[in-house]
Amino acid sequence: MMPSLRIAVVGASGYSGEELVRLIARHPKLELTTLTSRAYDGKKAGQVISGLPSQAAAIAFQNLPPAEVAAGIDVAILALPHGVASEYALPLRKAGKTVIDLSADFRVKDAAVYEEFYHQAHPAPQLLADAVYALPELHREAIKKSDLIAVPGCYPTSILLALAPALKEKLIEPKSIVINSLSGISGAGKKAEIGLLYVELNENMRAYGVPRHRHLSEIEQEIGLLAGEKNPVTFVPHLVPLSRGMETTISATLAKKTSASELQKIYESFYAKEPFVAVKSGEELPEVKHVVRTNKAEIAARIDERTSRALFFSCIDNLGKGAAGQAIQALNVRFGFEETLGLSV
Repeated sequence: MMPSLRIAVVGASGYSGEELVRLIARHPKLELTTLTSRAYDGKKAGQVISGLPSQAAAIAFQNLPPAEVAAGIDVAILALPHGVASEYALPLRKAGKTVIDLSADFRVKDAAVYEEFYHQAHPAPQLLADAVYALPELHREAIKKSDLIAVPGCYPTSILLALAPALKEKLIEPKSIVINSLSGISGAGKKAEIGLLYVELNENMRAYGVPRHRHLSEIEQEIGLLAGEKNPVTFVPHLVPLSRGMETTISATLAKKTSASELQKIYESFYAKEPFVAVKSGEELPEVKHVVRTNKAEIAARIDERTSRALFFSCIDNLGKGAAGQAIQALNVRFGFEETLGLSV
């Protein structure tokens, strides 16, 4: 039996970092050894993160440089902003550690595209060729061989899971894709901004990041790989007054005549062996309340006969399948554990 992997969570006090700590603390194959945070340096994890078992709650946050993070661990999970993550990824990889990164630094394979969307030069272009875009349902075999695992963003996860079967079967015109996504507020991260205050978002909804949200870079990259051709797509994200959870609705022109029953069979077959993806049928459509605090994705595909367009729907937890849960799923794949280990289905 493989011994426990020793895990560091770098940036453990953000929303995704906190969720990672909770998941790792209860994972039977993982040993939480190091937590870093500048804001909470010296505080015990239990003072900041609720719901931890006593052993994890007693671990103190530390403000550590990368060399000290590398000491005594097997895997570092980075829950840091883009740009900052690379400052840790470079030395950690040089030290031979497996790195699982929740930032955008290694999702986009073209450094020029990264610079276009993130408005800065890529901080570690020499690592891009080694990184794997880690959506397990689509990249499982590549994840098994990688020590630099780039966890997809929450919006791209909800979008790609909804579109992958249709794109692979060439059922839709890629250039016709229109995407609307609605995200809970935790997707914006733990930060003090006027636009994220309770009184600004309660009983309110708004679009933002239009027309070039940063996640569009990886969305178009991965849609292009699935479709075999690169096209721009329309993507409109929204903030809604939920703490966590995300719904995506997509429409696209059909490339060939496809019945509703054919489409349903394609989706059910594509995801038949995927433990975290539930394909809805009949009149049922995905709902956020079914996926919150899990690593589950609900998806559905429908045909609008009147317009000859296909409709796709998905719901995930932006902190679960959209971040921390997906990181643990990828870790399970990488190290040969049962893929559902330590995760809620």
